[in-house]
Amino acid sequence: MPLGNPDRPVGGLSVRSPAGVEMRPLGRDDFSVALALMRELYALPDTDPDPHRAAYEALVGSADAAPFLAIADGEAAGLVIFRFRRRLNHATFEGWVSDLVVLRRFRGRGIGRALTQACIAEWRLREGHRLVLETGHDNAAARGLYAALGFAEAGVHFQLRPLTVGLQSRAANVELRPPSADDFEAVTLLLAESGRPAPTAERLDAVRRTYLEFLRYPDAAGSRLATQGDVPVGFAAVVLRRPFFSLKPLAWIADLAVSEREDHEFVGADLLAAVLGEAERAGAQAIVAESGAQRVEAHRRYAAAGLRNVGSYFVLDR
Repeated sequence: MPLGNPDRPVGGLSVRSPAGVEMRPLGRDDFSVALALMRELYALPDTDPDPHRAAYEALVGSADAAPFLAIADGEAAGLVIFRFRRRLNHATFEGWVSDLVVLRRFRGRGIGRALTQACIAEWRLREGHRLVLETGHDNAAARGLYAALGFAEAGVHFQLRPLTVGLQSRAANVELRPPSADDFEAVTLLLAESGRPAPTAERLDAVRRTYLEFLRYPDAAGSRLATQGDVPVGFAAVVLRRPFFSLKPLAWIADLAVSEREDHEFVGADLLAAVLGEAERAGAQAIVAESGAQRVEAHRRYAAAGLRNVGSYFVLDR
């Protein structure tokens, strides 16, 4: 975590704390209060904390995470968990606010704003291309805060909980298999067709490294490439997230791209069925996806697979 020079704080440490509030990076000794805050946020049972400790240690020790804790009146009042993640077809990191909580009795004091600003500062320090967060449809306070901080509502946040698989294969002559290093150009093209940036020549090597790192990542092993004959016609990337406060992973559909050719109508549904099945076999408690506001066909596919429209995702672009 970038702590910086105490005389010239950078990143999240440069954010001014609200009056009467101390804001600092989450530390190893904060395990109990962090777990309690997450259980408050998600209404989780107060079970034995020890099985969660290793994942917590991994979080606070990760170079790609920047969690911040807010202390008010001598109590832990709020927590944000901010992460950097690689995205295919990008040479830079994407920032993601995975969890943000402020206890009810401390709301109205600017703590949520300050915690979010800390994430923005960390993201700018690392020069990420985008910062993403999600919220429910009925969370008017969060929506107002994000808009005031410059975020734009970008699309729909889908969720299937508990994870069940009901789709059946319908596309003719389509093979689904794990992507390989040799599929880099095909996957990059499919993602560009779906709206991801097509890498420029000077960024191509960095984008290729990101792709190869993705293939080596064990928690992305459920991703699938669809081919018809020898022609790639679709790609789905699914990644398992492992929040420290849960003993079961959460699956995230990072990408769903289908060739624009008309005879590939059912490829997206088959890819979804495949990655849902892989996530279920991995023991995922749920699966989530973000889908841009204009991607009406993707919305239809997610709904047909049983995913519910549970909120929106917001973005801040560099």
